[in-house]
Amino acid sequence: MPEQRRGTFLFQSLIVFLFAFWLLAFHTGGASLWDIDEPNNAQALKEMMVHHNLVVPTFDEALRPDKPILNYWLMWTGVRLLGMNSWGLRIGSVAMGALLVLYLALALRRLYGEQTALLAGLLTATTLHSQIIFRAAVPDPLLILFVTIALISYLRGYLYPEEGRRSVLIAYGAMGLATLAKGPIGFLLPGLIIVIFLLLRRDLASLWRRGQPVLGIPLFLVITLPWYLAVGMETHWAWDQSFLDQQNIYRYTAAMQGHRGPIYYYLFTIALALLPWTIFLPQTFAELWQRRAALLQKAPADAFMLVWAITWVAFFSLGATKLPNYVWEAYPALFVLIAARLYTALNETKPLNRRGVIVSLVALLLVGLTLAALGAWLVPEQIPPLGDVAYLGFPYIVAALLALFFAWRCLLLPVVSSLGAGAVALTTCLMLLAVPALDALKPSVTMGRIIRASEGTQPYAIATWQWFEPSFLFYGGRGAMRVHQLKSLREIQRIVADGQGTAYLALPTHDIPAARTQLSRVLHVQELYSGYELYSREYIALLRIQSPAHLEKNGS
Repeated sequence: MPEQRRGTFLFQSLIVFLFAFWLLAFHTGGASLWDIDEPNNAQALKEMMVHHNLVVPTFDEALRPDKPILNYWLMWTGVRLLGMNSWGLRIGSVAMGALLVLYLALALRRLYGEQTALLAGLLTATTLHSQIIFRAAVPDPLLILFVTIALISYLRGYLYPEEGRRSVLIAYGAMGLATLAKGPIGFLLPGLIIVIFLLLRRDLASLWRRGQPVLGIPLFLVITLPWYLAVGMETHWAWDQSFLDQQNIYRYTAAMQGHRGPIYYYLFTIALALLPWTIFLPQTFAELWQRRAALLQKAPADAFMLVWAITWVAFFSLGATKLPNYVWEAYPALFVLIAARLYTALNETKPLNRRGVIVSLVALLLVGLTLAALGAWLVPEQIPPLGDVAYLGFPYIVAALLALFFAWRCLLLPVVSSLGAGAVALTTCLMLLAVPALDALKPSVTMGRIIRASEGTQPYAIATWQWFEPSFLFYGGRGAMRVHQLKSLREIQRIVADGQGTAYLALPTHDIPAARTQLSRVLHVQELYSGYELYSREYIALLRIQSPAHLEKNGS
């Protein structure tokens, strides 16, 4: 490639990266943490920092074997830069999303060409689920990025022998980092995808011949073993055993925390998660089906992407616990296939079926109308304080109508541009309108602010009754403070003593009369706040409970 052309492509890739970073960072730090995963992770990090121990994750002073260490280190970096707040905790995930977009643009250039590579990055940046997963202080962005690097690097090493050793070793290193982010899934599933691909090509021997196991396996172990051994030795192997048993084997074989679904669960979640680009999936798969006989030999990159997507989705479809984010790692392969199909249509090599595009756009229009209808009627009924959110359907409605106009005139580029603009408009509506409204329905933030303003540096304890969300501990607690989840209101006297005369109790508002009846005889009870909570769909109150001796000492 001429130097001037390479420089132009790198500049375009940088622009796409900056756009992705801006879009994913847009008002990301303006919202409080979402229960339950984000405050769980944030509180665990807070406790690790208090204990000066970035090896063993704990929550509420108990061992937390839910996820490995890499996301805590990423959040720690963000917190050191921006503080212990939503910005600091989430900026790492934003960066991982933008880096994924940049990596796709750079790594796919040789495999698919410049325009397809850039388009795949743009699809990734603007799809609906990206606006959720890359704004959250969770380990999924790390797993997504490193699984993508591992699989595409391996494919490059397999198809281009001159860069074989380097690319394959990058794949091993990326699988090691993915394993530090989420556990065994970081190498087991990428390895399974590679093996299935090679079996289909009847070339499994290349795994040993060109797969660099002599160098790759030690590299993988050097990256993963130190921390897993360190946390094992420090916890007498309790963390490792709990993590493997509870968070891997049991999570796959039994539905945890009510997260279950039918075997076709992900067909629905993927259709929603990839909006608005889902509309191009039918014609993408139809074109691949037409080439199925020659796909493995004549288009191995397409075959690899197809194996990648199908294997990942099938694996989690067979698992008992189901969550939409479990199959995000399959999306990069789908974005590549969609981008490749769109490029062949844009350059008129293989035009899309006009009727199919119109039908798909009508489906998107119906999605927008459904969102508007649900936002106008169902949401106010189910969450009255939130009110009318019909505006969430308008970006897809307008984008679909514009795209239909252009599709009728056989103008594909304006169709794609209209959909991209609609995706950005939806993000704007979400972050400027919906998220602030939802944030007002998370009382933990307000309760934490009240507690900090009331106590300053004075000692206190926190407790909950008949209600608990991890965000209350994160926002209401200080340092590695514990939250007492009461089994009986009689326990509050001991907790007030632990707090040296002051405790804050969060409970459903309808339980306040009973609490006052039991506590007011021996303690001073003051109601400070009551607000509607999004998750429980009931009003949660905050009581300040103080001993008479403490009140007398402070002249209250």
